[in-house]
Amino acid sequence: EAVVSTQSTGHVTGQFYDHDPLLTRNVVMKVGEEAAGTGFEPQVVLDAALTDAEIKVLTNILVDTKECRFISPGEIDSVGSADWNYGYVLSPFFAVFSTEGFVLCQDTANKQLMHLNSRPGYNLAQKLWMKDVENVFVRLSPRPWATQKLGVRLPNDRLDILAHTRPDLEEQVDEGSEPSHLELGEIMINTEWIVKVAAQLVYVLSENRFKNAKIPLYVPKIIQADINPWVEMRNSMWHGELLDKLDRSRKDYIP
Repeated sequence: EAVVSTQSTGHVTGQFYDHDPLLTRNVVMKVGEEAAGTGFEPQVVLDAALTDAEIKVLTNILVDTKECRFISPGEIDSVGSADWNYGYVLSPFFAVFSTEGFVLCQDTANKQLMHLNSRPGYNLAQKLWMKDVENVFVRLSPRPWATQKLGVRLPNDRLDILAHTRPDLEEQVDEGSEPSHLELGEIMINTEWIVKVAAQLVYVLSENRFKNAKIPLYVPKIIQADINPWVEMRNSMWHGELLDKLDRSRKDYIP
């Protein structure tokens, strides 16, 4: 069986697990051998806050377990210790999953093919060819932006991959007033995961298309950096963290 290891981190937006910057929430799930092709219902075997040192120990233990075929890193959509609804993994194949199973997964044999809704009770024959994708988009319902959607645009269709509604955000808001600074910060945090998975999907699509053709990503104005100062700050921090990682990796490989 395979093990999917996902994290809910907060190194940028304050989503620290239990408000402790030294801890990261780690969720380890067990999936079946043919998960990518036949669908599965993930079984959570661990949901705990761990330090970096503890994560390394856990990884070594899992790698040495004979039933473990691979460990796939990813991230869940939870903020702090709240329940999660969706997650994504990056290797050995890209996949987006819910608590019921895969909603989108890359074919293990043909990397230019993706399967939709590979969950128990869904049509496993539904396919998405990367060459047909024109763009990736994130959509939000009207203020208070309770529903988030991730989808792709095809030549003659628009396909929603996932949609999630937060009941706690569905209360009515005065549409006549401008969003407060607090609201702008909250929408940035609440949409962080779906923007991340959308960006990962764009990367996978671009890398596996003919001549690495670039795929546009469209997001609502309310979570664009020139409109929302919190998004601008987060993007700058993401960029800084990425550069730091690249610098560290370069140093690691210098003889």
